[in-house]
Amino acid sequence: MASITLKGSFAPVTAALDGIAAIGRNPEPVLQAAGQIVLRSTRHRIEQQVDPEGVPFEPLNPLYALTKEGPGILRGPDFNSGLYGSLTARATGNVLVWGSNKVYAPVHQFGAVIQPKKGNHLSFEMGGHLFHVDSVFVPARPFLGFTEHDREDVVDALEGFLRRAMRRG
Repeated sequence: MASITLKGSFAPVTAALDGIAAIGRNPEPVLQAAGQIVLRSTRHRIEQQVDPEGVPFEPLNPLYALTKEGPGILRGPDFNSGLYGSLTARATGNVLVWGSNKVYAPVHQFGAVIQPKKGNHLSFEMGGHLFHVDSVFVPARPFLGFTEHDREDVVDALEGFLRRAMRRG
């Protein structure tokens, strides 16, 4: 039988494997880094006014656009307002959640038909005109998603965590 025998300390290998295992036991730091990556990507898409597939957002109603404050769709008059300013990411255990806590966020993500809760009509002013309508259609302008580019960036970040964990040995 042919064989090779290795002698010496395997402490560096063991330490590197322990470092990798520690990431598995507590993935929160990796997920927090991933959360920052997807937040940056989501904000960039909103700035570019495109969905995760790169499709431009449907334009605003021209009358609404006349009075809307802010630099674009889903953005308020300053950086910290509007849906854009409400984006957050949270890592807990082995779960990463990112998005917005604004009650209107799902309306923009999925689209909606807004109908009156009380009465027969919605009444609102837009562009200096008063409207009374049965319903209003808000088109979907998806801003949340996980693209192939996001996946590549998250994998790169994970590889960085693994490289650092293996060097500790």
